Amino acid sequence: MSASLSSSSTRLCFRALPPRKLPASRRVRARSLSSQAAPPTPSRHAQFHTDYVAGMIPVALLGSAVYIGLRTWQQYLAQERFLEEAHAHVQQLEAEVIALREQQQTSEPSSPASSTLPSETKKRSGWWPW
Repeated sequence: MSASLSSSSTRLCFRALPPRKLPASRRVRARSLSSQAAPPTPSRHAQFHTDYVAGMIPVALLGSAVYIGLRTWQQYLAQERFLEEAHAHVQQLEAEVIALREQQQTSEPSSPASSTLPSETKKRSGWWPW
């Protein structure tokens, strides 16, 4: 009995099903030749890069050129300002030196003997000639 039971259950599992009708979109289509094939549509990501990024490259280059130009001009002007301030400071120091020399000359009597310092008249001892 077990043999007949197993054979009847086997028949139930493998019985033939009627063919299903598939919609037209799911049917297998004949392949078209490559010369007749339409180009594939690009993805949204590729379309974004084609539309926007390619157009932004010249803008980025122009912006970089303007930025570098302005930065160079700023550095040039800063250097010019520094040189003017340094020149003014040097002139101020030169004026102070002239004023101090005049003050020193007016405070000391004009005698040739007093212009030599005692350390200069004293001969140095040592083996160095200078």
